[in-house]
Amino acid sequence: MNRVLIFYGLLVSLFSLAAQNEKSDITVSILTCALEHDIYTIYGHNAIRIVDNTAGTDLVYNYGTFDFKTKGFIIKFMRGKLPYTLDVATYNRFIAEYDYFQRDVTEQVLSLDSLQKQKVVKYLEVNMQPENRTYKYDFFMDNCATRLRDIIDHNITGFTWDTTRASNKTFRQIIKEYQNRMPWTNFGIDLIIGAPADQKTTLSQETFIPDYLAEAIQFAKYADPKQNGLQLKENKILGFDLPNSNPNFLLSPYFLFLLLLLIEINIFFRHLRGISTHWIKKYDQFWLIVLTLASVLMLFMWFGTDHIPTKYNWNILWASPLIPLWWWKETSPWLSYIIGFGLVITIINAIPGIQILPQYFHPIVGIISLILILKGRRLYFSGDQVLA
Repeated sequence: MNRVLIFYGLLVSLFSLAAQNEKSDITVSILTCALEHDIYTIYGHNAIRIVDNTAGTDLVYNYGTFDFKTKGFIIKFMRGKLPYTLDVATYNRFIAEYDYFQRDVTEQVLSLDSLQKQKVVKYLEVNMQPENRTYKYDFFMDNCATRLRDIIDHNITGFTWDTTRASNKTFRQIIKEYQNRMPWTNFGIDLIIGAPADQKTTLSQETFIPDYLAEAIQFAKYADPKQNGLQLKENKILGFDLPNSNPNFLLSPYFLFLLLLLIEINIFFRHLRGISTHWIKKYDQFWLIVLTLASVLMLFMWFGTDHIPTKYNWNILWASPLIPLWWWKETSPWLSYIIGFGLVITIINAIPGIQILPQYFHPIVGIISLILILKGRRLYFSGDQVLA
């Protein structure tokens, strides 16, 4: 009887092993897609590809999808409440889209055993359940790249990330690598993200950028020196030779605000000579409107949204709702001193290589602050009222 049980147990084990091997005819790989010019694509994209030769399927799981038709899309996007969804598409359909938009795609095949592959597939199947597909996107902490990093961390054992390769850059420094070719976008993002963006990243944190995740995978190693690294091989799926576009300085924010500074200097010296015209008052009113809108936007992004990067924004020193009061002759001298001191601090902090605040300032902020000092001095001491 015991021999029969032992024999039966061996048969069950053999059938289980055979079934496991049959199920393990799976390839898991990470796809890294090059950037594009739309604001939500300038940092690139990641997705995970699952090829199941037994089932005859080739699928791409994508954590970076959202619906433009979502009710209140713009408000939800600005407030950090726009739901992102895990979506799945056939590999051919996914690649066809990137081929159409001429975006490079690189594949990193992962070196996994059959159990690890099955765990990854099961993890994705659970995530594809209707109650699990949607998540609240966070640009730095929870996006299409960090979700794949977490899949690797939660389902693959026996390997270590090479933390010695951490860049030690801040979140802002990393994203600037992708923004610098778009000067207006770079300037605008510097205005709305605050001090949290200037924290130095760990290797794990910097993988919020798809290229950084791809590099981290490339150098991840298993503890067993006989094993391959986490990356088994790399395949270039799509590649395009696209021309590099150099931004036109005449269309950049630097040119515009330097021109506005020269205009303000001219107005200031005209004021010293007692020259004042109607168009100058209109020009000052325009600045009042722009400054008020900038102040409202920064306060909204700080207190009215769930975006962590937009909180604790020291740009409020120059985009302060108190500054328009400085342009009224009834203003207290103490308020003038406080606002003036804040603008001087802003100018110093905006000088490249000098950062006395816990937040980086775009150099143009220094130019804007100098304009505001000249304008404030002229309006306050002349007794003119912008709204009069």
